[in-house]
Amino acid sequence: MAKVGRFVTDPKAGAYCQITLDSGEKIVVNHDKGGFKGGHLTIEVPKFLGLSSERIFVCDLDSAEGTGALSRLTSGAQGVEATPLGAFVRHVKECSTVAEVRTRCAALMTQ
Repeated sequence: MAKVGRFVTDPKAGAYCQITLDSGEKIVVNHDKGGFKGGHLTIEVPKFLGLSSERIFVCDLDSAEGTGALSRLTSGAQGVEATPLGAFVRHVKECSTVAEVRTRCAALMTQ
């Protein structure tokens, strides 16, 4: 099972959480607004010493598609899992590889 890091919140930059997948690959789940607000949620793979990253998923939480995906993920959720960041972390933490994260997120957006 993936190792989920702590949730970090910055009032100006939003919130993020780093996850180490079973394969050893790391991903960072970011919510640019934090809390329950809309905005964008992204999943990135950090590169060379964390100085750059490859964005593998973007969700505009203010769009109809993003609102639908978020409502599916937060249905019945409580606490931190009811936030956009917590819901997406819960959604991808069972993935073993970055490829599986991409596939799982793409499937979520097409439902």
